[in-house]
Amino acid sequence: MAQKLAIMKQIVIDLGTLFPQLTTWQEIYLAPKIMEVESMAPLELQVCESGAIYPEHDGSCRAEDFIVQIGIFRSYRLDSGKRHSKALADLATSIFHLKETVMRLDGSFLTEELLVRPLIIQTETEVMETKNEGQLLKILNFTAGLNVEMI
Repeated sequence: MAQKLAIMKQIVIDLGTLFPQLTTWQEIYLAPKIMEVESMAPLELQVCESGAIYPEHDGSCRAEDFIVQIGIFRSYRLDSGKRHSKALADLATSIFHLKETVMRLDGSFLTEELLVRPLIIQTETEVMETKNEGQLLKILNFTAGLNVEMI
């Protein structure tokens, strides 16, 4: 448990290096689940754990693969002056670039011996509208692997 929490904290820190314009632990932070909150910044990244499977068991060691979710929240404004097509194209480009940046996350997990297998992108959601008008969300799901010693 403590190892998994250390991994999640390291992901937040490593995302902070990929997004130096954001403040780590304020705009990039751990969450119990990917969730919209009032008064979010124009760009926020939430990191959470979303379940695990234990595919292998070998003696006193058990493999664990758990899902790491990274939610990208992006605010937008459309003006009423017939420039919505350019604004939407810019927004689509922005979300694409944000997703590509998050997918470059390799971090210091293996060098710090936090994971035994690197983060691997598994799925991503479509861009969704949140309940707050003017805010979009895209969620990336990664598999992270570690080994757990059994007692």
